[in-house]
Amino acid sequence: TVCSWNGRMPAEDATFKNAMRLLASGVTIVATKHAGERSGLTATAVCSLALSPPRLLACVNMTGHSYGLLANGRCMSVNLLAEDHTELARRFAAKRATTDEDRFKTGDWRERVTGAPLLADALAAFDCRITQILPLDTHAILIGTVEDVLFGPKRAPLVHFDSSYRSLLSMLSEIQT
Repeated sequence: TVCSWNGRMPAEDATFKNAMRLLASGVTIVATKHAGERSGLTATAVCSLALSPPRLLACVNMTGHSYGLLANGRCMSVNLLAEDHTELARRFAAKRATTDEDRFKTGDWRERVTGAPLLADALAAFDCRITQILPLDTHAILIGTVEDVLFGPKRAPLVHFDSSYRSLLSMLSEIQT
């Protein structure tokens, strides 16, 4: 059978938002550099797309400052955060509370193939060339071909769940009580 429209309106924004808060997601920082300017944002809407060639995608709000640099520079890093990166995630999630360059003052940021900043102690940092941008409503899907990968020390990942950053261990503890 084919799904068909039943005449009902989509879920209300608040209902949808409350439901999506219950989807536990890994936390990343998507970063870029264009014309000498670095910018980045905290993102949870990131996933692998293909193995050969290796590609991933990241969903980014088109009204944010970083989007313009990502779209024009056509490079990005996707940095998988560990639980000890909570403050860094908050810093990059802030709506321009600090300048973009101030965000990069914390952490060991390096450049490899594309020129996008990579976090040296991320669980893994993917250096990508943006090969396609698909705008949809308020966000764009950025598809990146992975040019290089940098591995940091192994440790527990940072997770976003129910509107906060958590460790997997703390999530399990809360569920069991």
